[in-house]
Amino acid sequence: MSGQGKRERKFFEIERDAREYSKKLRGQYDRGQRGSIVDAGLARMAAEAAKLVPSGASILEWIKTFAEMTAMLTPYGITPMDACRAAVAQHQASGTAESFRERYDRFVRDNETRWRDRYAKDMAKLPRWVGEEFMVTACAAINPAVIESALRANGADAATTVLARKTRVLAVLHAAAKRPKRGPVKIMTVTQCAAMLRACRDRSEVQAVALLLFGGVRPDAVDGELSKLDWRDVDGEHVTIHPETSKTDSDRFIPITPRLARLLRGHPVDGPVLPAGWAKRIQAIRKAAGISGDQDITRHTFASNFLVAFGEDAAKSAMGHTAGSQTIFRHYRRAVKPDAAKKYFR
Repeated sequence: MSGQGKRERKFFEIERDAREYSKKLRGQYDRGQRGSIVDAGLARMAAEAAKLVPSGASILEWIKTFAEMTAMLTPYGITPMDACRAAVAQHQASGTAESFRERYDRFVRDNETRWRDRYAKDMAKLPRWVGEEFMVTACAAINPAVIESALRANGADAATTVLARKTRVLAVLHAAAKRPKRGPVKIMTVTQCAAMLRACRDRSEVQAVALLLFGGVRPDAVDGELSKLDWRDVDGEHVTIHPETSKTDSDRFIPITPRLARLLRGHPVDGPVLPAGWAKRIQAIRKAAGISGDQDITRHTFASNFLVAFGEDAAKSAMGHTAGSQTIFRHYRRAVKPDAAKKYFR
């Protein structure tokens, strides 16, 4: 079973390697690093016990410790839970409490079936390379100097050896917990788009909304691209997003489609694009369209329609994504028909 809970197959060139790998897995089961399926009720009880005794102490020892903490903190009006929360918050602000061993075990479980043989063998040797003291060190306390010191203390003499092994350690260290999968991207209906435009009080607000709906400009009213955009960057063919304006610190050029051109007609030659009092006005405009809780829905709507109307490469360019990025295709490929997308921009 992989780290994601799916069955996976791993192939070997010779039987001996397969047997060694099997032996390794059995050892991990014996040490409790991997577990078989248990009764749900027992699993819940084990989880609760794990919360109570994270240090490995017995339940009785933990109760004694808790009683001592209570006696110590009560005169100051602080509960043990308050003290623990404050300590955890301080630790989280500086990094993570996860030990290197915990991160290493997770990194191996999640990735070992995809590694080449040489890389897998290096990762299997890594605990010996850094030593037991390093393995139990909190990730927040590890820096390049600590890594090099541990490697040299455990037999790495040559600079090239230290560098090669340090690269493997950093690969584990940077393997932060995976983010939860994103849900489906929401896009606006034609009715909602029309409602946004109708809710505008004057031409300047219409022009700002047009750049959101038909230019995909990042919408945040305080620090987004729209708040930094100047009318000098809007010509007859493109909207230019400069590095100091862009979230990604790079230039991008958004094509001005016929519909966007009509809505921008008569815009000022220069000056900020953002109308006065925009932070309050955009909230009222979004409320009229029923999208108050969806911050980036205008950009998602633009991306979904632009992808279908003009293709993936053009959409990446307009959105400011790199050529190798899969974000456009993975997240913005929606049920938008080609005719509807072309009509959207006409």
